[in-house]
Amino acid sequence: METAMESLAEFKQGKSGLNAAMPEVMKHLDGLFQVSQADGALSAKVKVLIGLAIGLVTHCEACILVHMEKALAAGASRAEILEACGVAIAMGGGPTMADVPLVLKYLAERTKPETRP
Repeated sequence: METAMESLAEFKQGKSGLNAAMPEVMKHLDGLFQVSQADGALSAKVKVLIGLAIGLVTHCEACILVHMEKALAAGASRAEILEACGVAIAMGGGPTMADVPLVLKYLAERTKPETRP
């Protein structure tokens, strides 16, 4: 079974291939994401938590992992992430709840203490 971090790395590698194969499309898609996720009336952190909830409701593993990475980078706490998961579950029901363990797996992997030989 792949770790959440391995799944995220695999997605990023695939996206690099798309960037090379379709540079114009990907340039505009990346631009759309940058503009839509920037601070505005809503903070970037709130926007990425919304993205996480949408990723959960649409059952998009790559979306969940990318938005988890971005949420932590934006300073989202575990409590904020889990509240976003709760909103997603309220909107998407049981099928959405079934994807929340991926969020917990990512959090567990990111918060593991480093082991030293």
